[in-house]
Amino acid sequence: MILVGLLLFAVVFLGVGWAVSTEMFQHRAWRRRVESGDTDIVAALVEEALASWRRGRPPRGTPASLWAGVQAAQLMAVEASGVTVSTSAQGEFRAEGAARVQVASALDEAIALAARLLDMIMYDVPNLRLGYVRVDVYSTFTGADGTPQQLPILTVTGDRATADEMTWEALTPEEILGRFEANFQRAPNGQPLPIELAPVPGVAPRPTEQAAAEFAASLERRDG
Repeated sequence: MILVGLLLFAVVFLGVGWAVSTEMFQHRAWRRRVESGDTDIVAALVEEALASWRRGRPPRGTPASLWAGVQAAQLMAVEASGVTVSTSAQGEFRAEGAARVQVASALDEAIALAARLLDMIMYDVPNLRLGYVRVDVYSTFTGADGTPQQLPILTVTGDRATADEMTWEALTPEEILGRFEANFQRAPNGQPLPIELAPVPGVAPRPTEQAAAEFAASLERRDG
């Protein structure tokens, strides 16, 4: 019985060690590809993080409206040094008596959302340390013909050097955006005004399956 137990322990130990080693080598390979300027792997890592946030529940203390904006974020462009993501924000209302009263404008929500996404993409994407992150936030307006349309109300670009010097927890969302290159405008009534966006740097991310297939083919050509 002792021999059987030792054999079982050895099998489990070797299995766990193999799994840990395999994952370690995989992470190392991803980091090497990032360092080489491979935009496909940068996009894949960000997309995987966005997908995990869409599947996840809101962290404790995070308003549902804020987490919904995080889950709606989409990767728009990528380059070796950074990425651009977009999402949307709407005003928050609550019931007061028989009426629904606005307690936060779409711009208030956009500021909080942009600050959270900057933090998460800069620090919560495994194997990736981006030089910059740009977040564009849209909101819904009524067009001239009465149909709804989404227009940008906020854009912010966070750079790594500034981000690493900040104490994020000690700052309000508006103070965080004030440390970076941000653009938004309020109307006299506090509501957001549409803004013009600067051209988005980088290229649109390729479908992960296509990028992975081309990478596998390149390995086969190299090894062949």
